[in-house]
Amino acid sequence: MIEKSIPRQTKIAPPNQNRNRIIIGGVIGLAVIAAVIFIVISLNSTNNVTISAYGDLPQSRLPDGGFVIGNPNAPVTIIEFADYACPHCQEYLPTMNQFMDTYVKAGKAKFEYRILPTAGGNMTVFIGNVLVCMEQQKPGVFWKAHDILFQDAMAGNYDDKTLRSIASDLGVNYGDALNCSQNQKQVDIDTALADQLNVHGTPAIRVRDANGKTGSLIVDGQAYDEGGPPFSVLSNYMAQFQ
Repeated sequence: MIEKSIPRQTKIAPPNQNRNRIIIGGVIGLAVIAAVIFIVISLNSTNNVTISAYGDLPQSRLPDGGFVIGNPNAPVTIIEFADYACPHCQEYLPTMNQFMDTYVKAGKAKFEYRILPTAGGNMTVFIGNVLVCMEQQKPGVFWKAHDILFQDAMAGNYDDKTLRSIASDLGVNYGDALNCSQNQKQVDIDTALADQLNVHGTPAIRVRDANGKTGSLIVDGQAYDEGGPPFSVLSNYMAQFQ
């Protein structure tokens, strides 16, 4: 956990009232400029997310419906539990995209994505189930929508209109997907798996070996059970399979 440092305050004792006004005005002006710069930087860093090009990577679904992408013969699968509307998941997206570029596209690992409603609540349940039905109509939609949903959520566009737009862009009948979603339970299945693997927040990473056994991500004796481990940790874990 990174502790936030509390900035020290510098008090200025003006010798007279006029000078006091000038100094206060200057301080306020600098504060406004600093605030504007901070907002611009924050917006740029938040929205600067590279959308992964999944291309022709093999896509599959597990017996319980879980979505997997990558070489079927890869020795390990990295499982991410996330919520598109979760701010920490959004911050972690570049790391997952880097893992995708480095290991999944190279055929060294598979990536499994599980929807675990946290920040998005019922809207994430709704979006997740409709998205599964859209995938059933047109295979490949799930992964094409993956980063789009993250980007739209970051921009504050996280509702049924988002899915309608995606459906239109990807050539899916939204009405049919909506009707299908009434009986869809995939998000419940993903949530049950999270409980089974002791996942209580997002993002969270777990691993699945070639024999289908799932467990914690352990590197140098340390288990990374909460939050998104940095790319360096993922790389150290993957080193054993090289």
